[in-house]
Amino acid sequence: MAIDKIKKSIFLVPRDVYEKFLIELKNISSVEIISQQDIKSQEEIKSEFLGLKYDYIKTLSSKIEAIINLSKNYIKNLELKFNNEILNIKSESLTEAEEVCLKIENLYNKIKSLQTTLNLLESKKLEISNFEGINLSFSKLSKLKNFNYYFIKIDVKKLKNLLDETKNLQNLFIWVHKAIKESAFLFVLVHKEVEEKFLEISKKLESKFLNLQKDISSDSIEEDIKIKELEIEEKKSLIDEYTTELQNILKENIEKLIGVYYQLLEIQDFMSVQQNIGTTKYIKIIQCWVPQKFIHKVKNLVSKFPEVSVLFFEPQKNEDIPTVLHNRPVSEPYEFITSLYGYPKVGSVDPTEFLAPFFTIFFALCLSDIFYGFLMLLSWGLLRKKVSKTSEYYKLVTLFKYLGITSIIVGIFLDSFLGFSLFKDFKLPIKTALLDPLNRPIDMLKFTFLLGIIQITFGLMVNTVKSFKDKEFLSGIDSLSWTVFIVVFAPIVYKLFFPQDVPQNLVNIFSKISLLVFLFIVVFQSRDIKPIFLKPVNFFVKAYNTIGYYADILSYSRILALALASSAIAQTINLFVFKLFKAELLGIKYVEPALAPIVFVGGHIFNFVMGILGGLVHSARLQYLEFFSKFFVSGGRPIKLFQPIRKQMGG
Repeated sequence: MAIDKIKKSIFLVPRDVYEKFLIELKNISSVEIISQQDIKSQEEIKSEFLGLKYDYIKTLSSKIEAIINLSKNYIKNLELKFNNEILNIKSESLTEAEEVCLKIENLYNKIKSLQTTLNLLESKKLEISNFEGINLSFSKLSKLKNFNYYFIKIDVKKLKNLLDETKNLQNLFIWVHKAIKESAFLFVLVHKEVEEKFLEISKKLESKFLNLQKDISSDSIEEDIKIKELEIEEKKSLIDEYTTELQNILKENIEKLIGVYYQLLEIQDFMSVQQNIGTTKYIKIIQCWVPQKFIHKVKNLVSKFPEVSVLFFEPQKNEDIPTVLHNRPVSEPYEFITSLYGYPKVGSVDPTEFLAPFFTIFFALCLSDIFYGFLMLLSWGLLRKKVSKTSEYYKLVTLFKYLGITSIIVGIFLDSFLGFSLFKDFKLPIKTALLDPLNRPIDMLKFTFLLGIIQITFGLMVNTVKSFKDKEFLSGIDSLSWTVFIVVFAPIVYKLFFPQDVPQNLVNIFSKISLLVFLFIVVFQSRDIKPIFLKPVNFFVKAYNTIGYYADILSYSRILALALASSAIAQTINLFVFKLFKAELLGIKYVEPALAPIVFVGGHIFNFVMGILGGLVHSARLQYLEFFSKFFVSGGRPIKLFQPIRKQMGG
C-alpha cells in the first residue's frame, strides 16, 4: 500500500563478461538503466554487440518485419510467438534468414508485376468489350484515305443532342453499338471534310474519345478479345503458381524468421542502451534504478558473476527517480485507475488502496443489476486468458472480476435482475431491497451524499496523517480542521435539503460547533497573510472553500443519476418486450413475438455496455476530481524496466 522504495545501483563490469552480464540483467527485468547520454556519440554507441554491426542488424530486422507483415496476407491465423532463447543467435541463422527474405522478396515482386500487368489487360479488355460484335476489319478501315474513324463514349442523355446536331453533316456515319447504364458506346466513320465540325460538336457535348487503336493488335475486336483472354489466363496461372510457392516458403520458414526477428530486436535494444553505459579501459559502468522489491533478484544475479561488483546508494532529491507502485494482489488491478490519472510523486501517497473500495462500490451502484454483474464476471473469464499478464490491460481485465462480484452483491440490495424485482417478480420470500433508485430516489440521494462525505473526509485525513508523518504539523492541522468542519456542518446542510429528517435542537448544537471550527480555520489559516489588514479577507476565502467542499459532495449525486438511468432503461426494455410478445404495439401477430427475444437481448446488451462505460468514467471522475484533490501529489513517472522485448510488447 505504498510507493516502493528505490535504490540507485552502480555495476562495475569487466569488459570480458560485459555482454553476458547485460543479457542476464535484461532477463531478470528488474532495473531501469539511468540515462547518461553525454557518455558517447551515437556512432560509438551503436557500432557493435555480440560481434554484429548495428547497420546490418537494423537492415535485416526491417526486411524480416516487412516479410512478417506480408505473411499475414498469405497465412491465416498467424501467431507471433516470442522466442525465449532471446540471444542464442548464430551467423548461420542470419544468413539463412537473408536468403529466405531474398526469395520471398523476388517472388512477391514477380507477383506484384504480374498483377499490375493483369489489371492493365483486364482494363483494356473491358474497354474493348464495349464494342464486341461490331464486326470491323481494321485492315480495311486503314485503306480508307478520305475517312477517319473514332470510338466514342457519351452520356446517354446527350446522345440525342449529338445525333440531332450532326444529322446534316455529309459523309458522317454513326453506329450506336451499346448503351450501358448511363453511357452509350459509338463507332463513328467521318469524312475529313466534316471531321473538324464533328469533333467540335462532340467536344461540346463532353464526348470521350477512346483510343482503342493502340490497344488492339489484331484485325478485329473479337480476335483481340480472345488474345487478351489468353494472356489474362496465362498471367493468372503464373500468379497462382508464384503465390503457392510463396505460401509454401512462408509456411516453412515463418517461425524461424519470427524467432530471428525478435532476437534482432533484442540486440538493437542492447545497442541503444549502450549510450547510457560508461566505459573505461577495463570495465563498463552501469548505473540503474532498482525497486526495493527487486533488490534480491539483482543480488542473486551478481552472485553468479564474481567479477562484477555492485554498489547501492540512496537517491538524491533532485534526481529523476521513477515511481513504482507496490500494492497487495487484491488492490494491484486498481493501479490501472491510478495510472490513467498519473503517477504519484516519489515520497508522496499512493492512492491505489484508498480508492479501491470506493471505486468498486460506486461502479456497482452505477451498474445496479445482478445479471449485469454476472456478465462482468463472464467478460473477465473470457478475456483473462486472451490478455497477457505483462500487458497494461491485464489489470483492467482483472478489475472486471472484483467489479462483477460487487455488482452482484449491490444488485441484490437494489433488488434488480435484468430490471425485474426479485421480491415482486420472482416471488422471493425475503425482501432484499435496501435502496430503490427508481421508486425511492430520495433515499438513494441521501446515501450518495453520505458516500461523498465519507470519501472526502477520508481524503483529508490521509493528507493529515501524511503531513504529521512528514512533520508538517501546521499543514496537518489545516486538513484536520477542515475534516472536523465538514462533519459538524453536514447536519446543517442536510437540513436544507431534507428539513424533516434533522431535529432542530441538533441543528442548533452543530451550528455553534461549526461556527467555532470555522472561525478557528479562518484565524489559523491566516497566519501567513501579510499585511495584517488583509487577514479579514480570509473569512470570505474560507467561506468560498466551504462551498467548494460541499459542491464536491453534491457531485456524488451522479451515482444516483446513473443507477436511475440503468434501472429505468432496463425496465423500459422489459415493458417494450412484453408488449411485443403480446403483439400490442402494431398488432402484427407472429412478427412482433418473434422480434421480442432479439429486442430483449439486444436492449440489455446495450444497457450493460452503457452501464460499464458510465460506471467506469464517472467512478473514476469522482476519484480524480473529488478524492485525489485532497491529498494526491502528481509528478511521478513509471519505471522503464530494462527487459526482454517480449515483455515490452506484452508477450
